[in-house]
Amino acid sequence: MLSSQVRDYVAERQAEFNARRALLHLELFVRQGSVRINIFHEEGAWERRARAPQSLVDSFAAHGGRLVLPSNKDFPPMLLLGDLSPQRPADAFSQYLGLAEEVGYRSAAYTKTLTLHSSYFYAPDLSFLAVVPAPAAADLFERHGARSTEDLIRRIAPPELGDLNDPAVVARLRDSGTAVWLPPAVSPFTGETVLRLAQPGFHDGKPFVVLVNDYPLDIITAHLSNDRHDEVSMFVGASGRVIAETHGPTSTEGLQARALQRSQASLAPNGATLQYGDGLFTLRAPIADAGWTYLYAFSWRTIASELGLRLALYAGAMLLLIAFVWAALILLDRKVFRPGYARSQRIVESENLNRTMVATTPSGLALLRYPSGEVLLQNQVMQACTDNARPGDPPLPQRLLRLYDDAPGAPEWLPDLELPVTLASGDVTELLVSVVRTKYQGSDVLLCNFSDITTRKNAERALESAREAAHQANHAKSAFLAMMSHEIRTPLNAIMGNLELLQRSPLSAAQNERLGAVTSSSTALLGIINDILDFSKIESDQMRLESIRFDLADTARQVITVFTPLAQSKRLALDCVVGDDLAPHYLGDPTRIRQLLMNLLSNAIKFTDTGDVLLEVYLKDDTDPASPVVIGVSDTGIGMTVAQQQALFQPFTQADSSIARRFGGTGLGLALCRKLTGLMGGDIQVVSAPGKGSTFLVTLPLPAAPALPARVVAAPSAGTQAAAPTAHILVVDDHPANRELVKMQLEALGYTSDQASGGLQALDLFATRRHDLIITDINMPGMDGYTLARALRAQGSRVPIVALTADVAVRERERCESAGIDTALIKPILLDTLEQTVRQLTLRDPGAAPPPNAHRQDIARGTLPASVHGALAQSLADTSAAIRVALQARDTRALGAGLHSLRGAFALIHEAGLAADCAAMETRLRDADFAALAQAFERFEPAARAALERRAPQAPAAA
Repeated sequence: MLSSQVRDYVAERQAEFNARRALLHLELFVRQGSVRINIFHEEGAWERRARAPQSLVDSFAAHGGRLVLPSNKDFPPMLLLGDLSPQRPADAFSQYLGLAEEVGYRSAAYTKTLTLHSSYFYAPDLSFLAVVPAPAAADLFERHGARSTEDLIRRIAPPELGDLNDPAVVARLRDSGTAVWLPPAVSPFTGETVLRLAQPGFHDGKPFVVLVNDYPLDIITAHLSNDRHDEVSMFVGASGRVIAETHGPTSTEGLQARALQRSQASLAPNGATLQYGDGLFTLRAPIADAGWTYLYAFSWRTIASELGLRLALYAGAMLLLIAFVWAALILLDRKVFRPGYARSQRIVESENLNRTMVATTPSGLALLRYPSGEVLLQNQVMQACTDNARPGDPPLPQRLLRLYDDAPGAPEWLPDLELPVTLASGDVTELLVSVVRTKYQGSDVLLCNFSDITTRKNAERALESAREAAHQANHAKSAFLAMMSHEIRTPLNAIMGNLELLQRSPLSAAQNERLGAVTSSSTALLGIINDILDFSKIESDQMRLESIRFDLADTARQVITVFTPLAQSKRLALDCVVGDDLAPHYLGDPTRIRQLLMNLLSNAIKFTDTGDVLLEVYLKDDTDPASPVVIGVSDTGIGMTVAQQQALFQPFTQADSSIARRFGGTGLGLALCRKLTGLMGGDIQVVSAPGKGSTFLVTLPLPAAPALPARVVAAPSAGTQAAAPTAHILVVDDHPANRELVKMQLEALGYTSDQASGGLQALDLFATRRHDLIITDINMPGMDGYTLARALRAQGSRVPIVALTADVAVRERERCESAGIDTALIKPILLDTLEQTVRQLTLRDPGAAPPPNAHRQDIARGTLPASVHGALAQSLADTSAAIRVALQARDTRALGAGLHSLRGAFALIHEAGLAADCAAMETRLRDADFAALAQAFERFEPAARAALERRAPQAPAAA
């Protein structure tokens, strides 16, 4: 107890010492800061400082360089001194006079708030001095025995600053950048002992002013303790000289010398150093930025005078208490202490075991104080993770603290939180964190547990990358298949076009048989290519379904009609059952439904040797008219096992390897059926067994089409029975050869036409004459096909519009639909396709025979009509010249227009190779590969001229 009282007393003295030191430090810091701010302000403003008022300069000159600025109730007077000479008139001191006015204002304020004794500044060249408050100038010179301002400044300037003409001194003061406390000295103005604070100001690395503030000595002596017996307080300079000291009311002789002797040079940087020896307690602490040491010493006599009576009472009480406690301990030892010690031993062992488990667990554990985030406990894993974190990032304990959700109603246990931590090496460690809020030693804490899941996250990212790579590879495959299918379709279209022409030619029976075989093979190949193209479109999200009105029952019967000859050739019964409860018409895509039916029926007939094939179309729920439609295809063919059914709808997969050898096929039809069914929002299922046939059930949610208003159709007159009405068509194309070609195709079909070279001319022709149909190119200079269609629709015209394009992309068709174009035809265009489109859009019977005077001249192959050939030859010459000029100027717009024009022209006359060459040159243009484009065009132009020469019309024979 006595020892505790003494320790407490020493601690009180130490606390008082620290408090006095802190107050003293604040006193010095505030004054030092005011000087530093003044100097920093003047350093920044010195170069731009305005000259002093001319009146002040004149007054300074009139008083011979010894001027007292008058005082008022707020500001004391200021003495301004300067050595005037012809070489240095009063105007030379204008900046310092302006500085004196501003410093005078600040000094007046600091005199009241910071107990400023006096303040003065002088020029480093000793030519100017300003003092506030102003002493008598004559007394000042007389007191110091000075003859000039320069001599006076030499006598009063603080020598501790050093010689400002010495570069080393200037560099030291400039680099320190702060005010310097100087030891106490006698004020050169009042004769009193004062503390001095000085700081020079620099401009462009050179001093331009030195500011010195004098403060009364009691600003530091007031913080020295002096009211206890046998104690001493003092400030000691860096050289060991006592700057200021105070003694208690009674003091042992030589206490100051003993304190100085016992104190040591080592000081605590941020607190007091307590030392004891030879019966003396000594506290030492540095005074920041002043280079002083605050020293306080007291002895046992001080403690005895303060605690003597209290210690005696405590000693007596303690003796009685010890006797009582000793007796009680003897009694309690057997009843309480020994059993309690055994229990505590077990608790200690349990806690040690827990600490050992925490320290050795492979997971990171930490106990954080909430909400400060102070680490109370942590294991080695937590410490290692914290130490290895990247410098500059928030500490790991603070990041764990932020994971906790302290919102009202949030759970106290937050598991499975993921936290990435960047290490100093740059690697990222993924942590799986659990945070629990609990209590520890009466305080709210967070128990944080984490484990390293970097390996797992890397595996997940690797799996995701592999999935994305597989997805991209699948899209790349689909794009490749689409491109290859399109490239194969180009020569296949030429083959089919030639076969179409041959079928209209007189052939022998053997030739007709061979032609039938070639046509059948070409049709089958085209079907495969179409399936591949459709499948790739679905996988690359380019397939778009129509939603138009169609007769589902009629569609099913048409498909049955197509496959009836094939079924009869295999002696199979082919039946079609259509439910009576079907709606007359549905909204959907009849083309895709017909494709689905044909794939299923083709497979059923292919894999059935005997028996029958049945097509059924009915409602899933015959009591609900809005029920989905079910399409069933059943056969009595070879059937399938369960294992074969599981891989049935995979692309390019068949039931087993023998299927392709026995029956042929690509294994793509059923995969395409599933894709199409999924696009239509339906489902496809199969029921099969080996040797018992198969049944495919397709369920489609087709909405019934609303009924159309009845139309009254006038009975045809006798005159109209003789010949079908002829449509008048407006053809719009900027390429003259293309216009002439379409005109001749229309004439071959029995239609008349007008030709326009652009959108504006087309609008003029449309306004002067009625047209049943408009056929327009898409890409034209000026007003293109899209703009023409929008202009016609904006006028309220509902005339059907057909676009001619070489682009089969889905986006091209979507742009046509948005512009109001009814349909788009892909170049090259066969006569049957053109005729069917015209009849369909002009509401003529698509199956009707052409007019009797219609003369079909298909220009897919063979010689070209003279008008078409002449227009193409002239266009090739003009466009080739324009392209050569554009190549030299690198005019991409002109190059694109010319290449597109040539591509469309040669596509219309079925020169697929030349059209493909133009498309390839357009690709090189998009890639800005002008060198390759020029080489390709050099090869293209002779080939184009050769093609036109090969198809030139024959000159008439001489009579």
